[in-house]
Amino acid sequence: MSSRVASKSSAITAPHYHAPALLIPALLLVVSGAAALVYQVLWIKQLSLVVGVEVYAITTGISAFFAGLALGGWLFGRLADRLQRPVLLYAGLEVLVALLGVAATLGLSQAAAPFALLEQQIGLAAWGLPFALVGIPAVLMGGTLPVLVRALAADPRQSSTAGGQLYAANTLGAIAGTLLAAFVLIATLGVRGSAIFAAMLNLLAAAGALLWFQRQGPVPDESSSDQIAAPAAPARLALWLYAIAGGVALGYEVVWSQSIVQFMSTRTYAFAVVLATYLLGLFLGSVWMARRVQRVRDPWGVFGLLIAAAGLLALVEVALLGRWLVLLQTQGEAVALAMGASELIAMSVRFAVAALCIVFVPTLLLGAAFPLALRLCVGQDRVGRDVGAVVAFNTLGGIIGVMLCGFLLIPLFGLVRTLGLLALIAAAVGLIAVSRGRALNK
Repeated sequence: MSSRVASKSSAITAPHYHAPALLIPALLLVVSGAAALVYQVLWIKQLSLVVGVEVYAITTGISAFFAGLALGGWLFGRLADRLQRPVLLYAGLEVLVALLGVAATLGLSQAAAPFALLEQQIGLAAWGLPFALVGIPAVLMGGTLPVLVRALAADPRQSSTAGGQLYAANTLGAIAGTLLAAFVLIATLGVRGSAIFAAMLNLLAAAGALLWFQRQGPVPDESSSDQIAAPAAPARLALWLYAIAGGVALGYEVVWSQSIVQFMSTRTYAFAVVLATYLLGLFLGSVWMARRVQRVRDPWGVFGLLIAAAGLLALVEVALLGRWLVLLQTQGEAVALAMGASELIAMSVRFAVAALCIVFVPTLLLGAAFPLALRLCVGQDRVGRDVGAVVAFNTLGGIIGVMLCGFLLIPLFGLVRTLGLLALIAAAVGLIAVSRGRALNK
């Protein structure tokens, strides 16, 4: 894997991160991502019983979860840059997530009566209770990715490669956690048993991190970094553009969820399949680009084209929805049944066909943009802070996108016009990024 950055400055070649070096931290984040999504599925299910209205439960759960991730990425990324062994911080975070994850699950199971009482006494402020129960453990979860990227890639020129691959691993775990929770864990272990299972995954990740720490060599001499030329200054414009892209991406998910309901009969399993497909696109896109990001000569231009193309494809796919998709779903379901699959699997195949046709390709492009955002945004001697900032800004943008689309844009303009507006915003982000790249290359 080449680690050469296409820039005007020359430098001593930085160390390469081959597959064996990435294997252990990637496995840690697969396990951690799976646990995080098990918790999220459980908490959203519990919140519907606490607040009584499903749409408010989903909005509260997603907003609190993503707000916690954003804050955790920003806080613990900055802290990791001040530590010689950030892997120990990662292990500590996983242990705390295990404890608080189970505690939050137990708390939500008893929160309906206190929430109703608080709502009568203090009104909207009562929503702080479910928000805190979900958001506080999510703060700790948000710190895991930037801390591990900092532990693995102290050289900022390697952060885009290592960060992209670790992001992909975390997303792969999230896919597994989503499907496990929806199709296996809740049905077999119940809500509390599923939370304990997720906590065991967190503790497994912590133990793996400690074993990895024991195998690591001595801490490299910080003075050696003077022999490596610094990359270009981090681009704050890319950070803001990626935040807007995060809002557009989560806005797509809201629109897709509304658009795809007519092609699905059972919401619980359907949304799990849609979410897994969304995450699969992010995973594959990030893996593909992480292997090539250091060889990209114009990262600004490629970043902009990916965001703009995702918006255009999302608009075209929804505009072309029709009876052809129902026929394709029916054929997929028939093939699954003919192969001896159960009715549940055949139904899931039907959902997966719809999700793949509508969701997959745009999210593939959005996932590929993440390693490029890291390359543009991460500066020297602050890998953890800048990786955390990328995650935090993108996540906060996603929260704003969900709120705007769910409560303002879709009620006012409808699904197709909202998607068109999101596509225009994505095109504007792409145009700004491409223009920035051309200006720098002159």
